[in-house]
Amino acid sequence: MAKIDLNNLVRPKQVNSPDTKVYEEVVDTDSVYTDLHLDLQLLKNIGLGKNTTDSKDIRVDNDILAVKNSVRNILTTKKGEKILAPEFGSSLEQYLFEPVSEVYARMIGQEILNDIENFEPRIRVQKIKVVPQPDENQYQILVVYSFLDITKENVLNILALRGGEILI
Repeated sequence: MAKIDLNNLVRPKQVNSPDTKVYEEVVDTDSVYTDLHLDLQLLKNIGLGKNTTDSKDIRVDNDILAVKNSVRNILTTKKGEKILAPEFGSSLEQYLFEPVSEVYARMIGQEILNDIENFEPRIRVQKIKVVPQPDENQYQILVVYSFLDITKENVLNILALRGGEILI
């Protein structure tokens, strides 16, 4: 079984910067949200210029990218797929095998709204627009949301193809 040390998620020291003193730790406090990167990759380089070193820390995503990956994770995880959290996720795939129509577009929009409100407390959904495209057998989905602790707004474009493929 793999062991992940979550104590390594602190940002590394920037020892090569001219503004950094040798024995002081530099902590970047610009980030409000920090999540593990979805691929669990190792952070590759620390430092500036030619004196970079390899890190043994896990790569993290901050703020907008962290929340975007969280929403992607919610919408692409099927309910029941997470054994310890069977209610987590979305049931979008149930609509993608039905005919592309305005009725199902409204149902998809409501499903997305419910899932984001239930599982992502860091954002507030401002608008969801689901446009059925029956000739292409897909839905074009636009989700506009704002962050609760950051003064930024973001737009997420989703393409739900008939047959179960969801592109975010």
